[in-house]
Amino acid sequence: MKINSLYISVKDRDRAKNFYQNIIFERKPSLETDRFVFFNIDGFLFGLFDPIVTGEKIQYGNNTVPTIEVNDINSLCERLTELGLKIILLLQEVSGTKIFQIEDTESNILEFYQWI
Repeated sequence: MKINSLYISVKDRDRAKNFYQNIIFERKPSLETDRFVFFNIDGFLFGLFDPIVTGEKIQYGNNTVPTIEVNDINSLCERLTELGLKIILLLQEVSGTKIFQIEDTESNILEFYQWI
């Protein structure tokens, strides 16, 4: 078994695409349809799903928390804080890692970590 993708629901596809493209991943999407925007992160597809296209009723927010490994968590935390993003969990050490969490433009929580 292999998990090769994950997607989160977004309220505003263009706003979310801009946020992930320019702030989080700093790269253009690898695939876009009317329903999805996918970013290829070293072979893993991270997607944004627009439920308005299909008329689905969605509960937005923290029902899924993607965790993203980074190389320099201090710099990333500083950059995202300077950009005014809402920090949900302050930078701290937990079980051999440094972690922090932010809220994206769609009320989803993202967790970033770096092994110590």
